[in-house]
Amino acid sequence: MGSTYILELDASKDFARMANVLPENDVVSRNLKLGMLSVAEDETGHAAYLYDAIARRMPSSQVEQLIDVWRERKTKAMLAFAGNLLQRKEETRSLVRDRVSVENQPELVTA
Repeated sequence: MGSTYILELDASKDFARMANVLPENDVVSRNLKLGMLSVAEDETGHAAYLYDAIARRMPSSQVEQLIDVWRERKTKAMLAFAGNLLQRKEETRSLVRDRVSVENQPELVTA
């Protein structure tokens, strides 16, 4: 839930940013802008639902810690991806962590 919360929250901001740079002087751009703002609003609602679900399962200090962990993981993955693109590596390392043991990382537990 922490990972999905971060993705939904960031998506809502990204859709709003993209929508706000569109001109409103023609019907097509204006309709696209309104549609993207609607998607942004939906993503905000999804993020809020996930935050509430996490908050029902753990104390608020742990909620913030969980969100910080997932924010850091997303940031590291994005930087690794960008670094690989800039270095044009033929073989890029996987950004996926397989079989993360919950016992070894209790901050990932949400229930």
